[in-house]
Amino acid sequence: MNEVLMVELFIISFIVIFLLLRLHISIARKRGILAPDVHKLGQPQIPTMGGVVFFSLIPIYLSLIYVIGEVTHRRVPIFNEILAIIATITIAGLIGLIDDLHDLGLKKVPLTIVCVIPILVLRAYYPRLIIPFIGPIRITIVYPLLLIIAFPVVINAINMIDTHNGVMLSAVMSILTPLLIWALIKRDVISATYIVIALGATLAFFVWNKYPAKVFLGNVGSYFMGGLLIMLIVISKLEYIALVAMFPIILHAFYLLTSIKGLMTREKIGEKIGRPVLIKDAVIYPSLDPKAPLVLDRIILIANGPMTEKELIKKFYTIFAFSAILALLTGFLLP
Repeated sequence: MNEVLMVELFIISFIVIFLLLRLHISIARKRGILAPDVHKLGQPQIPTMGGVVFFSLIPIYLSLIYVIGEVTHRRVPIFNEILAIIATITIAGLIGLIDDLHDLGLKKVPLTIVCVIPILVLRAYYPRLIIPFIGPIRITIVYPLLLIIAFPVVINAINMIDTHNGVMLSAVMSILTPLLIWALIKRDVISATYIVIALGATLAFFVWNKYPAKVFLGNVGSYFMGGLLIMLIVISKLEYIALVAMFPIILHAFYLLTSIKGLMTREKIGEKIGRPVLIKDAVIYPSLDPKAPLVLDRIILIANGPMTEKELIKKFYTIFAFSAILALLTGFLLP
């Protein structure tokens, strides 16, 4: 394994997703696979369900069984890791796709627990946590239980943060970047290879999804990316760094769930409790209703005042970048 191969894989995943997404946008417009961009004047119809192109990452990851195996001669563990990645992202993506085509409501939340099965069956994890100042601790029995909790939490949290153009993908990149840097610092080139493929694909999609968005991911995209992200966190054994990088996402999900006192679809939240933000003449205002959901964008607007969507998105980018820097610094606390 070398840097040249990682750069090649990054470029391949970027080009594949970029070109397929361009094709998807054209097809989606012709077939009416559209969704309104509610934060813009006139609510223009934007092609959606672009996340289906992420399934093209499966053959790229599958090819690594041969590529990495030839170089490292670690065929069995590599096979288990890659097979677990492929199985997990396939299950997660299919759950999101079914939800896009036939609304699953809240059923999709517990369904994401199924995504943990491949990694447990294939034992593609390491039952050790690295704690700052302490070092690695072995938790053979507890770790699988933590995975059963972590998988649905991460996958649904990623879905929840998909609130504005480019926000979810920028959040994912802010997590993958410190993971990649620390995987390289620790000379874990195999984990780094897994990560660069995901990073290339995410960046390619971000080009089309950033403000003003030319395409939406749909639940198929957010669930697929959530499943891929949690797999990469576990396999890279950099859970603590990822936790710091994910803090804004966790905060967003936590405040949302506590403010609505349970689980509820976005449509039901709007009907029963109200929207967290209000839009007037392309300017976004925080809802003044004390019962309105308390989410990250509403918190930003309360602290900074009304702003355009473009200005609000920049605030998200700043928060994610700050968390990514903290995650990078956290790595120096690990033995």
